[in-house]
Amino acid sequence: MGAHSVRANNYAELEAAIEAAKSIPCTSVIVIETDKEARVPGYESWWDVPVSEVSEMQSVRKVRGEYEKALGKERTFVSSHKN
Repeated sequence: MGAHSVRANNYAELEAAIEAAKSIPCTSVIVIETDKEARVPGYESWWDVPVSEVSEMQSVRKVRGEYEKALGKERTFVSSHKN
């Protein structure tokens, strides 16, 4: 499709690819393979992204029920820092 592409396998390669892309006169694509199952160690929190409350799809209603159960595990961050 006319784009310049390069694969980055680590942080140094990503930095180099970004710098190189700045001097290329066409669209650049930096490919970074990721593992969707890889998690950050010690990070037991979750993003609060609500699932639709109303749906005719059984699969959506099931996931909504799981979401509502997970709400009970949600923690609120309270900063003790005073300005």
